Amino acid sequence: MSLRLKFNLVLVSVFLLGVIVAGIYYDRYLEQYALDEVQYNSQVLMETALAVRGYTSDNIKPHLDPLNAQTFLPETVPAFSATEVVHRLQNRYVGYDYKEAVLDPSNPRDRAADWEAEIIQRFRAGHSGKELTGFHGEGMARTMYVARPIKITNPACLACHSTPEAAPPSMLKVYGSRNGFGWKLGDIIGIQLVQVPVFYPMEKARRTFTNFMLSLLAIFAAMFAAMNLALSGFVIGPMARLNRKLEDLATRDFLTDLVNRRRFFEQLTSAMAEARIGKQGLSVIMLDLDFFKRINDTFGHDSGDMVLKNAALRVRELLRSSDCAARFGGEEFCILLRETRIDAAAALAEAVRAKIADAPFGDVGKVSASFGVAEWDHKEDGHTLLSRADKALYVAKETGRNKVVRAEPNPG
Repeated sequence: MSLRLKFNLVLVSVFLLGVIVAGIYYDRYLEQYALDEVQYNSQVLMETALAVRGYTSDNIKPHLDPLNAQTFLPETVPAFSATEVVHRLQNRYVGYDYKEAVLDPSNPRDRAADWEAEIIQRFRAGHSGKELTGFHGEGMARTMYVARPIKITNPACLACHSTPEAAPPSMLKVYGSRNGFGWKLGDIIGIQLVQVPVFYPMEKARRTFTNFMLSLLAIFAAMFAAMNLALSGFVIGPMARLNRKLEDLATRDFLTDLVNRRRFFEQLTSAMAEARIGKQGLSVIMLDLDFFKRINDTFGHDSGDMVLKNAALRVRELLRSSDCAARFGGEEFCILLRETRIDAAAALAEAVRAKIADAPFGDVGKVSASFGVAEWDHKEDGHTLLSRADKALYVAKETGRNKVVRAEPNPG
């Protein structure tokens, strides 16, 4: 597995973990924030209704009460005024509602629905809190409600709701005498109920969450690209160059700049596989500089090194890009020729022999080399092939040197 792949896997894993943790946290945070906003709005609406109630009771009712003797004016009832004001808000703020839900109201529109009646019964059953909060409805109609009990604490309320005989005739004319009576001091007759829509704040929270997650993805994509560029520029690139250099040092002969024995056998194995698949020719040339020990003994090792370098240079000058030349050790070299039969290989060996023999090597003068050439029979392994070429080289040495000898076929 490459360094880049490992790095990217770790980076993506860390990011995914971070996104999951952040997603869970912010999803819950934004949901709770939306609910807190809804609850705050419900409290504001409740206090608004109570403010309208108080204003009606203190500033409107005293002026209109004298008129109730002839014609009952619902506007003198604080609950009616609060409900009307909030209902007018619904034209612009859909879903916001205020209602004084009563089990047995004078005004039919104030009659408690079944779910509202259940809340009233909870207060009647002894709920100790000042209010109850919960959710009602589904989907876009889902609301958060705040309910406070309506308890008869003012004896003045009983003037209209104790018995029909005690109620103003004008009120009876409007609402009749069947509902809204029998109230007693200390009774919980209903609830003050405000409702605030949940859908819109929650939808806003979801959009915020989506934008937040998309921004995280965008930031990660930019960071991912930047870190990969930095990784390429500062880590992978230099390491690749260093690895190539180390690989080159490990597989190349420092003196002649030819590949060494290990790399040659790697190339030979690969070339034999290709030749087997393509049914192509493949040949090797073994060469050895003649009387090299004499050169070292006579002119010194520096001159010997110069001869090796120049001999390697003349070998490389005649090779194709697909060929491979190696220093096997000492003064011995080996050449791998892809897609080459024995005749062409022998011709190349002769050209190399002539090039080495024809040009003087400085103070050393003339230098010659002996060659053994062998063609692969598509059966033997690499060591057997080189062994045949080496035997042909030995024959060249034994029969006068400075010549090219073809190897005998593999007996097989």
